[in-house]
Amino acid sequence: MAVKILYEVEMGSLTREEAQARIRRKLRQPETRDLAIGLVNQTLENMARIDKIISGVAENWDLSRMAALDRSILRLGTAEIFYSDVPAKVAINEAIEIAKRFSTEDSGRFVNGILDRVARIKSEIRDSI
Repeated sequence: MAVKILYEVEMGSLTREEAQARIRRKLRQPETRDLAIGLVNQTLENMARIDKIISGVAENWDLSRMAALDRSILRLGTAEIFYSDVPAKVAINEAIEIAKRFSTEDSGRFVNGILDRVARIKSEIRDSI
C-alpha cells in the first residue's frame, strides 16, 4: 500500500493529505494503517536526502530514468533502512518481493543491488561516527 501511495503522489494524482486519507480508508487495522502512514511520511519528509543517497549508489543510472514504480520502491526501502528500526535485510527483502510482484522481470535484481549499496552506506556512516 505504501509503495502504491508513493507512486500516486509522484505521478501527481495524490497530495500528501489525500495519500494519508486513502491509507486510513483502505487499511482498517490500526497497527498496519499507522505503519503505512509512517512509512509514507518518512519517505516524503526525507525525499531530497533519499534521492541523493539513491543517486549516489546507482552507478550508471540517473534517478529520473528509472521506472517510476522502481523509484518508489527504492525510496521506500531507503527510508526504511535509514529512518526505521527495520533491519536492512528485512527492508531489502520486502522491497525485492514488491518489485518482483508489481514491476518488471529485472526489477527484483535491480532493487536488490541498489538497496544493498544503500545499506552499506548506512553501515559506513554508523561505523565512522
